[in-house]
Amino acid sequence: MKKGKKSESFIVTVDDAGEFNLIDELELEEYSIKADVDPETGSKQVPNNFYMEGINVLNPKIEPHYLIELLDLNTYHEACVNAVATDASGLTWSLNPVEGEQESEQQKKVAFEFLNNCTPSINRHIYKMNYDRRSLGYGALELIRESTSESLPTRVKHIPAHMLRRHSDEKRVLFQDETGKQVWYVIYGKNYDHQGNKVDVHADTGMFHPYNSLSAEEKANEILWINEYNPGSTYYGRAKICGSILSIKGDLSATRYNISFFENNGMPKFAVTVTGDFIDYDEDPYLEDEEGNQIPNPNYDEKQTLRWKISQQIKEIIKHPHSALCITIPTESEDGNVEIKITPLSVQTEEGHFRMYKQDIRDEIIHAHQVDPARLGIAEAGKLNGTNGEYTQKNYKNGTIAPVKTDAEDLINRVLVEDFEVTSWRFTINELDPKDVKVRQELADFLFARGAMTILDLINNFGEEFGLTVENPDDPYLNSRFINGVPLENVFNQSEQNPYLEEKSILKAMEGNLWPEDDDTVVVDEEEELEIE
Repeated sequence: MKKGKKSESFIVTVDDAGEFNLIDELELEEYSIKADVDPETGSKQVPNNFYMEGINVLNPKIEPHYLIELLDLNTYHEACVNAVATDASGLTWSLNPVEGEQESEQQKKVAFEFLNNCTPSINRHIYKMNYDRRSLGYGALELIRESTSESLPTRVKHIPAHMLRRHSDEKRVLFQDETGKQVWYVIYGKNYDHQGNKVDVHADTGMFHPYNSLSAEEKANEILWINEYNPGSTYYGRAKICGSILSIKGDLSATRYNISFFENNGMPKFAVTVTGDFIDYDEDPYLEDEEGNQIPNPNYDEKQTLRWKISQQIKEIIKHPHSALCITIPTESEDGNVEIKITPLSVQTEEGHFRMYKQDIRDEIIHAHQVDPARLGIAEAGKLNGTNGEYTQKNYKNGTIAPVKTDAEDLINRVLVEDFEVTSWRFTINELDPKDVKVRQELADFLFARGAMTILDLINNFGEEFGLTVENPDDPYLNSRFINGVPLENVFNQSEQNPYLEEKSILKAMEGNLWPEDDDTVVVDEEEELEIE
Protein backbone atom coordinates (compact mmCIF):
# COMPACT_ATOMS: atom_id res chain seq x y z
CA MET A 1 0.00 0.00 0.00
CA LYS A 2 1.11 3.58 -0.69
CA LYS A 3 1.27 5.58 2.51
CA GLY A 4 1.15 9.28 3.24
CA LYS A 5 -0.59 10.33 0.05
CA LYS A 6 -2.12 13.71 0.77
CA SER A 7 -4.65 14.25 -2.02
CA GLU A 8 -6.60 12.46 -4.76
CA SER A 9 -9.11 14.18 -7.12
CA PHE A 10 -11.23 13.07 -10.03
CA ILE A 11 -14.42 14.04 -11.91
CA VAL A 12 -17.57 11.91 -12.01
CA THR A 13 -19.40 11.98 -15.37
CA VAL A 14 -22.46 10.38 -16.89
CA ASP A 15 -22.72 9.51 -20.59
CA ASP A 16 -25.72 9.18 -22.93
CA ALA A 17 -26.22 5.51 -21.98
CA GLY A 18 -26.51 6.40 -18.31
CA GLU A 19 -23.12 4.94 -17.41
CA PHE A 20 -21.04 6.80 -14.83
CA ASN A 21 -17.31 7.27 -15.33
CA LEU A 22 -14.43 8.88 -13.51
CA ILE A 23 -11.98 11.22 -15.21
CA ASP A 24 -8.77 12.12 -13.47
CA GLU A 25 -7.84 15.80 -13.42
CA LEU A 26 -4.72 15.13 -15.44
CA GLU A 27 -6.75 13.38 -18.12
CA LEU A 28 -8.91 16.45 -18.81
CA GLU A 29 -6.24 17.71 -21.20
CA GLU A 30 -7.49 15.07 -23.65
CA TYR A 31 -10.67 17.06 -24.17
CA SER A 32 -9.03 20.38 -25.08
CA ILE A 33 -9.22 21.19 -28.81
CA LYS A 34 -5.90 21.99 -30.42
CA ALA A 35 -5.64 23.92 -33.70
CA ASP A 36 -4.32 22.03 -36.71
CA VAL A 37 -0.99 23.72 -37.40
CA ASP A 38 1.74 22.77 -39.84
CA PRO A 39 4.72 21.86 -37.60
CA GLU A 40 7.20 23.19 -40.16
CA THR A 41 5.67 26.50 -41.22
CA GLY A 42 3.38 27.18 -38.27
CA SER A 43 0.41 27.76 -40.58
CA LYS A 44 -2.08 25.86 -42.74
CA GLN A 45 -0.79 27.30 -46.00
CA VAL A 46 -0.39 24.76 -48.78
CA PRO A 47 3.03 24.76 -50.47
CA ASN A 48 3.10 26.35 -53.90
CA ASN A 49 2.66 23.69 -56.58
CA PHE A 50 2.27 26.14 -59.47
CA TYR A 51 5.96 26.64 -60.21
CA MET A 52 6.87 25.94 -63.82
CA GLU A 53 10.21 26.14 -65.55
CA GLY A 54 11.14 29.78 -66.04
CA ILE A 55 7.82 31.00 -64.61
CA ASN A 56 7.32 32.23 -61.06
CA VAL A 57 3.73 32.01 -59.80
CA LEU A 58 2.96 33.42 -56.36
CA ASN A 59 0.61 32.13 -53.71
CA PRO A 60 -1.67 34.38 -51.63
CA LYS A 61 -0.62 35.02 -48.04
CA ILE A 62 -3.51 32.87 -46.78
CA GLU A 63 -4.50 29.73 -48.66
CA PRO A 64 -7.83 30.47 -50.46
CA HIS A 65 -9.24 27.01 -49.76
CA TYR A 66 -8.81 27.67 -46.05
CA LEU A 67 -10.75 30.95 -46.37
CA ILE A 68 -13.48 29.10 -48.26
CA GLU A 69 -13.80 26.65 -45.36
CA LEU A 70 -14.54 29.56 -43.03
CA LEU A 71 -17.74 30.23 -44.97
CA ASP A 72 -19.01 26.81 -43.92
CA LEU A 73 -17.81 27.15 -40.34
CA ASN A 74 -19.49 30.42 -39.38
CA THR A 75 -23.02 31.40 -40.34
CA TYR A 76 -22.60 35.14 -39.81
CA HIS A 77 -19.42 35.32 -41.85
CA GLU A 78 -21.15 33.75 -44.85
CA ALA A 79 -24.23 35.94 -44.35
CA CYS A 80 -22.10 39.10 -44.32
CA VAL A 81 -20.24 38.08 -47.47
CA ASN A 82 -23.50 37.32 -49.26
CA ALA A 83 -25.17 40.55 -48.08
CA VAL A 84 -22.38 42.82 -49.35
CA ALA A 85 -22.05 40.89 -52.63
CA THR A 86 -25.80 41.09 -53.23
CA ASP A 87 -26.28 44.75 -52.31
CA ALA A 88 -23.21 45.91 -54.25
CA SER A 89 -24.22 43.95 -57.38
CA GLY A 90 -27.90 44.83 -57.60
CA LEU A 91 -30.41 43.05 -59.75
CA THR A 92 -30.51 45.42 -62.72
CA TRP A 93 -28.25 47.91 -64.48
CA SER A 94 -28.69 51.02 -66.57
CA LEU A 95 -26.75 53.34 -68.86
CA ASN A 96 -26.74 56.92 -67.62
CA PRO A 97 -25.50 59.95 -69.56
CA VAL A 98 -22.13 61.37 -68.54
CA GLU A 99 -22.42 64.96 -67.40
CA GLY A 100 -20.83 67.39 -69.84
CA GLU A 101 -20.72 64.90 -72.72
CA GLN A 102 -22.85 64.98 -75.86
CA GLU A 103 -25.19 62.01 -75.67
CA SER A 104 -24.61 59.56 -78.51
CA GLU A 105 -27.40 57.10 -79.23
CA GLN A 106 -24.98 55.00 -81.29
CA GLN A 107 -22.62 54.65 -78.33
CA LYS A 108 -25.56 53.73 -76.12
CA LYS A 109 -26.64 51.04 -78.57
CA VAL A 110 -23.14 49.52 -78.76
CA ALA A 111 -22.77 49.47 -74.97
CA PHE A 112 -26.23 48.00 -74.49
CA GLU A 113 -25.53 45.14 -76.92
CA PHE A 114 -22.29 44.23 -75.13
CA LEU A 115 -23.77 44.36 -71.63
CA ASN A 116 -26.96 42.57 -72.62
CA ASN A 117 -24.99 39.72 -74.20
CA CYS A 118 -24.06 38.27 -70.80
CA THR A 119 -26.03 35.19 -69.75
CA PRO A 120 -27.11 35.21 -66.99
CA SER A 121 -27.24 38.96 -66.50
CA ILE A 122 -24.03 40.87 -65.90
CA ASN A 123 -25.26 41.55 -62.35
CA ARG A 124 -24.96 37.86 -61.49
CA HIS A 125 -21.38 37.69 -62.74
CA ILE A 126 -20.53 40.80 -60.73
CA TYR A 127 -22.22 39.24 -57.69
CA LYS A 128 -19.93 36.19 -57.89
CA MET A 129 -16.88 38.41 -58.33
CA ASN A 130 -17.87 40.48 -55.29
CA TYR A 131 -18.52 37.30 -53.31
CA ASP A 132 -14.98 36.14 -54.05
CA ARG A 133 -13.63 39.58 -53.18
CA ARG A 134 -15.29 39.68 -49.77
CA SER A 135 -14.44 36.09 -48.84
CA LEU A 136 -10.94 35.73 -50.40
CA GLY A 137 -9.80 39.32 -50.77
CA TYR A 138 -9.83 39.34 -54.57
CA GLY A 139 -12.12 38.50 -57.50
CA ALA A 140 -12.04 38.37 -61.29
CA LEU A 141 -14.13 38.51 -64.46
CA GLU A 142 -13.03 36.89 -67.72
CA LEU A 143 -13.23 39.17 -70.76
CA ILE A 144 -14.00 37.15 -73.90
CA ARG A 145 -13.20 38.29 -77.46
CA GLU A 146 -14.68 36.57 -80.47
CA SER A 147 -11.43 35.86 -82.36
CA THR A 148 -8.23 37.87 -82.50
CA SER A 149 -6.75 40.31 -80.00
CA GLU A 150 -8.08 43.23 -82.06
CA SER A 151 -11.64 41.93 -81.97
CA LEU A 152 -14.13 43.70 -79.76
CA PRO A 153 -15.12 41.95 -76.51
CA THR A 154 -18.35 40.01 -76.72
CA ARG A 155 -19.13 39.41 -73.04
CA VAL A 156 -17.74 39.04 -69.54
CA LYS A 157 -17.92 35.94 -67.37
CA HIS A 158 -17.11 35.19 -63.75
CA ILE A 159 -14.07 33.02 -63.12
CA PRO A 160 -13.55 31.33 -59.71
CA ALA A 161 -10.90 33.36 -57.90
CA HIS A 162 -9.62 30.56 -55.64
CA MET A 163 -8.24 28.79 -58.73
CA LEU A 164 -6.20 31.81 -59.88
CA ARG A 165 -2.55 32.53 -59.11
CA ARG A 166 -0.73 35.71 -60.08
CA HIS A 167 2.57 35.72 -61.94
CA SER A 168 5.36 37.76 -60.39
CA ASP A 169 5.46 40.03 -63.47
CA GLU A 170 1.98 41.36 -62.45
CA LYS A 171 0.74 40.71 -66.00
CA ARG A 172 -0.16 37.04 -66.26
CA VAL A 173 -2.52 34.86 -64.24
CA LEU A 174 -2.59 31.06 -64.06
CA PHE A 175 -5.85 29.16 -63.66
CA GLN A 176 -5.80 25.57 -62.41
CA ASP A 177 -8.93 23.58 -61.62
CA GLU A 178 -9.40 20.52 -59.41
CA THR A 179 -8.48 18.16 -62.26
CA GLY A 180 -5.10 19.82 -62.75
CA LYS A 181 -6.00 21.54 -66.02
CA GLN A 182 -4.06 24.79 -66.44
CA VAL A 183 -4.98 27.83 -68.52
CA TRP A 184 -3.15 31.15 -68.72
CA TYR A 185 -4.79 34.59 -68.73
CA VAL A 186 -3.48 38.12 -69.06
CA ILE A 187 -4.68 41.02 -66.93
CA TYR A 188 -6.66 43.55 -68.93
CA GLY A 189 -4.52 46.42 -70.13
CA LYS A 190 -1.22 44.68 -69.31
CA ASN A 191 -0.70 42.65 -72.47
CA TYR A 192 2.78 43.99 -73.16
CA ASP A 193 6.28 42.62 -72.61
CA HIS A 194 9.12 44.05 -70.55
CA GLN A 195 10.08 46.38 -73.40
CA GLY A 196 6.57 47.82 -73.55
CA ASN A 197 5.55 46.07 -76.78
CA LYS A 198 2.03 44.71 -77.10
CA VAL A 199 1.95 40.91 -77.05
CA ASP A 200 -0.32 37.89 -77.04
CA VAL A 201 -0.07 35.33 -74.24
CA HIS A 202 -0.35 31.66 -75.11
CA ALA A 203 -3.18 30.04 -73.15
CA ASP A 204 -1.33 26.73 -72.69
CA THR A 205 2.26 27.83 -72.03
CA GLY A 206 1.89 31.37 -70.71
CA MET A 207 4.65 32.51 -73.08
CA PHE A 208 4.65 35.86 -74.91
CA HIS A 209 4.03 35.94 -78.68
CA PRO A 210 3.83 38.81 -81.18
CA TYR A 211 0.63 40.81 -80.85
CA ASN A 212 -2.37 39.47 -82.77
CA SER A 213 -0.42 36.41 -83.96
CA LEU A 214 -2.30 33.69 -82.06
CA SER A 215 -5.62 32.17 -83.03
CA ALA A 216 -8.69 32.36 -80.82
CA GLU A 217 -8.00 28.84 -79.51
CA GLU A 218 -4.35 29.61 -78.66
CA LYS A 219 -4.68 33.12 -77.32
CA ALA A 220 -5.15 33.71 -73.58
CA ASN A 221 -8.27 35.62 -72.63
CA GLU A 222 -8.07 38.74 -70.49
CA ILE A 223 -9.03 39.11 -66.85
CA LEU A 224 -10.61 42.06 -65.06
CA TRP A 225 -8.95 41.84 -61.65
CA ILE A 226 -10.15 43.48 -58.45
CA ASN A 227 -9.10 43.11 -54.83
CA GLU A 228 -9.40 44.55 -51.35
CA TYR A 229 -6.51 46.84 -50.50
CA ASN A 230 -3.65 44.96 -48.86
CA PRO A 231 -0.57 46.93 -47.74
CA GLY A 232 1.48 43.74 -47.64
CA SER A 233 0.85 42.61 -51.22
CA THR A 234 0.25 44.21 -54.61
CA TYR A 235 -0.88 40.87 -56.06
CA TYR A 236 -3.66 39.71 -53.75
CA GLY A 237 -6.08 41.48 -51.48
CA ARG A 238 -6.78 40.95 -47.81
CA ALA A 239 -10.06 39.23 -46.92
CA LYS A 240 -12.16 41.11 -44.38
CA ILE A 241 -12.40 38.04 -42.16
CA CYS A 242 -8.63 37.75 -41.65
CA GLY A 243 -8.68 39.74 -38.44
CA SER A 244 -11.36 37.46 -36.97
CA ILE A 245 -9.94 34.06 -37.94
CA LEU A 246 -8.78 33.38 -34.39
CA SER A 247 -12.26 34.26 -33.09
CA ILE A 248 -13.82 31.73 -35.44
CA LYS A 249 -11.31 29.14 -34.21
CA GLY A 250 -12.28 29.99 -30.64
CA ASP A 251 -15.94 29.55 -31.52
CA LEU A 252 -15.18 26.16 -33.04
CA SER A 253 -13.16 25.14 -30.01
CA ALA A 254 -16.05 25.95 -27.69
CA THR A 255 -18.47 24.07 -29.94
CA ARG A 256 -16.22 21.03 -30.20
CA TYR A 257 -15.68 21.04 -26.45
CA ASN A 258 -19.41 21.00 -25.87
CA ILE A 259 -19.96 18.18 -28.34
CA SER A 260 -17.01 16.00 -27.35
CA PHE A 261 -17.04 16.51 -23.59
CA PHE A 262 -20.67 17.05 -22.67
CA GLU A 263 -22.12 14.49 -25.09
CA ASN A 264 -19.48 11.89 -25.91
CA ASN A 265 -17.62 11.85 -22.61
CA GLY A 266 -20.39 12.78 -20.23
CA MET A 267 -21.67 15.83 -18.42
CA PRO A 268 -19.84 16.65 -15.16
CA LYS A 269 -21.97 16.04 -12.06
CA PHE A 270 -19.59 16.55 -9.12
CA ALA A 271 -15.93 16.38 -8.10
CA VAL A 272 -14.61 14.05 -5.39
CA THR A 273 -11.50 15.02 -3.41
CA VAL A 274 -9.85 12.80 -0.80
CA THR A 275 -7.18 14.42 1.41
CA GLY A 276 -5.28 13.30 4.48
CA ASP A 277 -3.11 10.40 5.67
CA PHE A 278 -4.84 7.63 3.72
CA ILE A 279 -3.34 4.43 2.32
CA ASP A 280 -3.72 3.46 -1.34
CA TYR A 281 -2.79 0.51 -3.57
CA ASP A 282 0.99 0.16 -3.86
CA GLU A 283 1.36 -1.18 -7.41
CA ASP A 284 2.14 1.17 -10.32
CA PRO A 285 0.08 0.74 -13.47
CA TYR A 286 3.18 1.03 -15.68
CA LEU A 287 6.75 -0.32 -15.53
CA GLU A 288 9.89 0.67 -17.42
CA ASP A 289 11.71 -1.75 -19.71
CA GLU A 290 15.44 -1.82 -20.31
CA GLU A 291 15.21 0.98 -22.87
CA GLY A 292 13.30 3.24 -20.51
CA ASN A 293 9.91 2.83 -22.24
CA GLN A 294 6.75 2.48 -20.17
CA ILE A 295 4.92 -0.84 -20.44
CA PRO A 296 1.74 -2.04 -18.66
CA ASN A 297 2.32 -3.74 -15.29
CA PRO A 298 0.83 -7.27 -15.48
CA ASN A 299 0.48 -7.35 -11.67
CA TYR A 300 -1.51 -4.14 -11.50
CA ASP A 301 -5.14 -4.60 -10.43
CA GLU A 302 -7.25 -1.45 -10.79
CA LYS A 303 -9.95 -2.92 -8.52
CA GLN A 304 -7.54 -2.72 -5.60
CA THR A 305 -7.12 1.04 -5.93
CA LEU A 306 -8.87 3.48 -3.62
CA ARG A 307 -10.14 5.36 -6.62
CA TRP A 308 -11.94 2.33 -8.06
CA LYS A 309 -13.50 1.41 -4.72
CA ILE A 310 -14.81 4.93 -4.17
CA SER A 311 -16.08 5.12 -7.74
CA GLN A 312 -18.17 1.99 -7.30
CA GLN A 313 -19.81 3.37 -4.20
CA ILE A 314 -20.49 6.70 -5.89
CA LYS A 315 -22.03 4.97 -8.91
CA GLU A 316 -24.38 3.12 -6.63
CA ILE A 317 -25.44 6.26 -4.79
CA ILE A 318 -26.09 8.01 -8.10
CA LYS A 319 -28.24 5.14 -9.31
CA HIS A 320 -30.09 5.08 -5.97
CA PRO A 321 -30.34 8.74 -4.92
CA HIS A 322 -32.08 8.09 -1.56
CA SER A 323 -29.59 5.53 -0.28
CA ALA A 324 -26.72 6.28 2.12
CA LEU A 325 -23.13 6.79 1.02
CA CYS A 326 -20.59 4.91 3.14
CA ILE A 327 -16.93 5.19 2.11
CA THR A 328 -14.21 3.34 4.02
CA ILE A 329 -10.72 4.85 3.79
CA PRO A 330 -7.68 3.01 5.28
CA THR A 331 -5.45 5.48 7.16
CA GLU A 332 -1.88 5.63 8.36
CA SER A 333 -2.59 6.79 11.92
CA GLU A 334 -5.11 5.87 14.56
CA ASP A 335 -6.63 9.34 14.40
CA GLY A 336 -7.94 8.72 10.87
CA ASN A 337 -7.17 12.24 9.71
CA VAL A 338 -8.84 11.88 6.30
CA GLU A 339 -11.29 14.28 4.63
CA ILE A 340 -13.59 13.46 1.74
CA LYS A 341 -15.16 16.37 -0.14
CA ILE A 342 -17.88 15.94 -2.78
CA THR A 343 -18.49 19.17 -4.69
CA PRO A 344 -21.36 19.54 -7.23
CA LEU A 345 -20.17 21.04 -10.50
CA SER A 346 -22.12 23.97 -11.93
CA VAL A 347 -23.28 23.60 -15.53
CA GLN A 348 -24.44 27.21 -15.92
CA THR A 349 -23.27 29.23 -18.90
CA GLU A 350 -19.97 31.02 -18.45
CA GLU A 351 -19.03 34.15 -20.37
CA GLY A 352 -15.81 32.76 -21.83
CA HIS A 353 -17.32 29.62 -23.33
CA PHE A 354 -20.77 29.39 -24.72
CA ARG A 355 -23.73 31.66 -25.46
CA MET A 356 -22.19 35.04 -24.61
CA TYR A 357 -18.90 34.02 -26.20
CA LYS A 358 -20.68 33.14 -29.45
CA GLN A 359 -22.53 36.47 -29.37
CA ASP A 360 -19.26 38.35 -28.93
CA ILE A 361 -17.82 36.51 -31.91
CA ARG A 362 -20.94 37.25 -33.96
CA ASP A 363 -20.62 40.96 -33.23
CA GLU A 364 -16.91 40.94 -34.06
CA ILE A 365 -17.49 39.28 -37.44
CA ILE A 366 -20.28 41.70 -38.35
CA HIS A 367 -18.03 44.58 -37.35
CA ALA A 368 -15.18 43.18 -39.47
CA HIS A 369 -17.44 43.21 -42.53
CA GLN A 370 -19.02 46.56 -41.59
CA VAL A 371 -22.52 45.22 -42.29
CA ASP A 372 -25.74 46.65 -40.91
CA PRO A 373 -26.98 44.03 -38.36
CA ALA A 374 -30.55 44.70 -39.48
CA ARG A 375 -29.51 43.48 -42.94
CA LEU A 376 -28.92 40.08 -41.30
CA GLY A 377 -32.16 40.13 -39.34
CA ILE A 378 -30.52 41.22 -36.07
CA ALA A 379 -32.28 43.97 -34.10
CA GLU A 380 -29.91 45.97 -31.92
CA ALA A 381 -31.19 48.19 -29.10
CA GLY A 382 -30.07 51.80 -29.14
CA LYS A 383 -30.64 54.74 -26.84
CA LEU A 384 -33.84 54.66 -24.73
CA ASN A 385 -34.48 51.09 -25.94
CA GLY A 386 -34.79 52.34 -29.50
CA THR A 387 -32.53 51.45 -32.40
CA ASN A 388 -29.80 53.17 -34.35
CA GLY A 389 -31.13 51.55 -37.53
CA GLU A 390 -31.28 54.62 -39.75
CA TYR A 391 -27.79 55.79 -38.84
CA THR A 392 -26.30 52.28 -39.19
CA GLN A 393 -28.06 51.69 -42.50
CA LYS A 394 -26.66 54.93 -43.90
CA ASN A 395 -23.12 54.03 -42.84
CA TYR A 396 -23.52 50.57 -44.36
CA LYS A 397 -24.77 51.98 -47.64
CA ASN A 398 -22.14 54.72 -47.98
CA GLY A 399 -19.18 53.13 -46.24
CA THR A 400 -19.45 49.46 -47.22
CA ILE A 401 -21.60 49.07 -50.33
CA ALA A 402 -20.71 52.22 -52.27
CA PRO A 403 -16.94 51.47 -52.63
CA VAL A 404 -17.52 47.86 -53.74
CA LYS A 405 -20.25 48.91 -56.16
CA THR A 406 -18.15 51.74 -57.62
CA ASP A 407 -15.13 49.47 -58.16
CA ALA A 408 -17.26 46.98 -60.11
CA GLU A 409 -18.77 49.75 -62.24
CA ASP A 410 -15.31 51.15 -63.00
CA LEU A 411 -14.14 47.77 -64.31
CA ILE A 412 -16.97 47.59 -66.84
CA ASN A 413 -16.77 51.26 -67.78
CA ARG A 414 -13.07 50.91 -68.48
CA VAL A 415 -13.87 48.27 -71.11
CA LEU A 416 -16.63 50.47 -72.58
CA VAL A 417 -14.23 53.41 -72.92
CA GLU A 418 -11.05 51.65 -74.06
CA ASP A 419 -12.57 49.06 -76.40
CA PHE A 420 -15.92 50.50 -77.50
CA GLU A 421 -15.04 54.20 -77.14
CA VAL A 422 -18.25 54.84 -75.24
CA THR A 423 -17.62 58.15 -73.51
CA SER A 424 -21.08 59.70 -73.20
CA TRP A 425 -22.72 56.88 -71.25
CA ARG A 426 -21.77 55.22 -68.00
CA PHE A 427 -22.66 51.72 -66.82
CA THR A 428 -24.40 51.92 -63.45
CA ILE A 429 -25.57 49.20 -61.09
CA ASN A 430 -29.05 50.06 -59.88
CA GLU A 431 -29.16 50.19 -56.11
CA LEU A 432 -30.91 47.43 -54.25
CA ASP A 433 -32.59 49.10 -51.28
CA PRO A 434 -36.19 47.98 -50.66
CA LYS A 435 -36.68 50.42 -47.77
CA ASP A 436 -35.81 53.51 -49.83
CA VAL A 437 -37.87 52.30 -52.80
CA LYS A 438 -40.95 51.89 -50.60
CA VAL A 439 -40.62 55.38 -49.14
CA ARG A 440 -40.09 56.97 -52.56
CA GLN A 441 -42.98 55.02 -54.02
CA GLU A 442 -45.30 56.41 -51.36
CA LEU A 443 -43.95 59.90 -52.06
CA ALA A 444 -44.57 59.47 -55.81
CA ASP A 445 -48.15 58.34 -55.17
CA PHE A 446 -48.74 61.28 -52.84
CA LEU A 447 -47.45 63.94 -55.28
CA PHE A 448 -49.08 62.50 -58.38
CA ALA A 449 -52.50 62.03 -56.71
CA ARG A 450 -52.56 65.73 -55.73
CA GLY A 451 -51.59 67.10 -59.11
CA ALA A 452 -48.12 68.20 -58.01
CA MET A 453 -46.46 66.14 -60.77
CA THR A 454 -47.22 65.37 -64.39
CA ILE A 455 -46.86 61.93 -65.91
CA LEU A 456 -43.55 63.01 -67.44
CA ASP A 457 -42.34 64.35 -64.09
CA LEU A 458 -43.19 61.01 -62.52
CA ILE A 459 -41.22 59.08 -65.12
CA ASN A 460 -38.22 61.40 -65.01
CA ASN A 461 -37.94 61.28 -61.22
CA PHE A 462 -38.94 57.69 -60.47
CA GLY A 463 -38.75 55.86 -63.77
CA GLU A 464 -35.31 54.36 -63.18
CA GLU A 465 -36.37 52.76 -59.89
CA PHE A 466 -39.67 51.39 -61.17
CA GLY A 467 -38.64 50.54 -64.74
CA LEU A 468 -40.64 53.33 -66.46
CA THR A 469 -39.62 54.62 -69.90
CA VAL A 470 -40.90 57.21 -72.37
CA GLU A 471 -41.49 56.05 -75.95
CA ASN A 472 -42.73 59.41 -77.32
CA PRO A 473 -41.56 62.47 -75.32
CA ASP A 474 -43.81 64.71 -77.47
CA ASP A 475 -46.99 63.00 -76.32
CA PRO A 476 -49.18 65.87 -74.94
CA TYR A 477 -50.76 63.59 -72.35
CA LEU A 478 -47.36 63.20 -70.63
CA ASN A 479 -47.70 66.80 -69.36
CA SER A 480 -51.18 66.23 -67.90
CA ARG A 481 -51.91 66.57 -64.20
CA PHE A 482 -54.48 64.63 -62.21
CA ILE A 483 -56.13 64.96 -58.82
CA ASN A 484 -57.31 61.63 -57.45
CA GLY A 485 -57.26 60.24 -60.97
CA VAL A 486 -59.34 63.08 -62.49
CA PRO A 487 -57.75 65.34 -65.14
CA LEU A 488 -57.03 68.74 -63.62
CA GLU A 489 -59.00 70.65 -66.29
CA ASN A 490 -62.13 68.68 -65.36
CA VAL A 491 -61.85 69.27 -61.64
CA PHE A 492 -63.04 72.89 -61.82
CA ASN A 493 -65.04 72.61 -65.05
CA GLN A 494 -67.94 70.26 -64.37
CA SER A 495 -70.08 69.33 -67.37
CA GLU A 496 -73.76 68.60 -66.82
CA GLN A 497 -73.94 66.91 -70.22
CA ASN A 498 -71.40 64.30 -69.09
CA PRO A 499 -72.67 62.40 -66.04
CA TYR A 500 -69.46 60.33 -65.93
CA LEU A 501 -67.32 63.42 -65.35
CA GLU A 502 -69.83 64.65 -62.80
CA GLU A 503 -69.62 61.37 -60.94
CA LYS A 504 -65.79 61.32 -61.06
CA SER A 505 -65.50 64.99 -60.20
CA ILE A 506 -63.17 65.92 -57.35
CA LEU A 507 -65.89 68.28 -56.12
CA LYS A 508 -68.28 65.35 -55.98
CA ALA A 509 -65.75 63.41 -53.96
CA MET A 510 -65.38 66.30 -51.56
CA GLU A 511 -69.12 66.79 -50.92
CA GLY A 512 -68.89 64.80 -47.72
CA ASN A 513 -66.40 67.30 -46.37
CA LEU A 514 -68.19 70.46 -47.61
CA TRP A 515 -71.71 69.68 -46.38
CA PRO A 516 -73.01 68.44 -43.03
CA GLU A 517 -72.76 64.70 -42.47
CA ASP A 518 -75.38 62.03 -41.76
CA ASP A 519 -79.03 63.12 -41.66
CA ASP A 520 -78.50 66.77 -40.72
CA THR A 521 -80.40 69.13 -43.01
CA VAL A 522 -79.83 72.78 -43.86
CA VAL A 523 -82.77 75.05 -44.65
CA VAL A 524 -81.95 77.73 -47.15
CA ASP A 525 -84.54 80.40 -47.90
CA GLU A 526 -84.98 81.98 -51.30
CA GLU A 527 -83.09 85.18 -50.48
CA GLU A 528 -80.02 83.30 -49.28
CA GLU A 529 -80.23 81.09 -52.38
CA LEU A 530 -80.20 84.17 -54.62
CA GLU A 531 -77.18 85.58 -52.77
CA ILE A 532 -75.32 82.32 -53.25
CA GLU A 533 -76.09 82.39 -56.97
